[in-house]
Amino acid sequence: VTKPADFDAFWDEILTRADVIPLNASLTLDPLRSSEEVEVYEVHYDSLNEVRIAGWYCLPRKRPRPLPARVFYPGYISEPTLPKADAAKGYATFGVAPRGKLRSNGQVNPGYPGLLTHNLVDPQSYAYQGFYVDALRVIDFLMQQPEVDPDRIGVQGSSQGGALTLVAAALKPQVKAASAGAPYLTGVADAIDLTRTYPYEEI
Repeated sequence: VTKPADFDAFWDEILTRADVIPLNASLTLDPLRSSEEVEVYEVHYDSLNEVRIAGWYCLPRKRPRPLPARVFYPGYISEPTLPKADAAKGYATFGVAPRGKLRSNGQVNPGYPGLLTHNLVDPQSYAYQGFYVDALRVIDFLMQQPEVDPDRIGVQGSSQGGALTLVAAALKPQVKAASAGAPYLTGVADAIDLTRTYPYEEI
């Protein structure tokens, strides 16, 4: 894939816009999903183009603060993780649902199939432009939480989640550790030639 001449300027402009958007984060305790070991919160925050993003934020009840944090990015056809088990081990955990995913599809909902190519021909409204920003904003949220150790934030995911992991690790210096499994969309032209499986069939 040849890097477009305006690539850096394009993303610099998007990230500059995103940086000045207030998070307006809300946290609502979910007693049903919480347990004796873990508090579970449903979180919402603002992202690019005024889209509201949801996720699950889990905190261990009896671990000393500040806590190391882990972000879980979803695969293409999977829904946001409820990372309670990892929170019970002593982490602040966040399972994010970028736009179009369940719980974040009220404003952007191209469905499946459809997300990969939603507004593909328009760089300013293509779904993944906002999708990447949604993933980055999780780090901004964690940096605002007093119980999170800002020097111990890690990100992880596989497939689409692996791609979001690489994006977050590359663009957010606050990310100190990353684990990306089989990252998706990292060689689109080759992938289209090599496979006929979903979701590349959308292209």
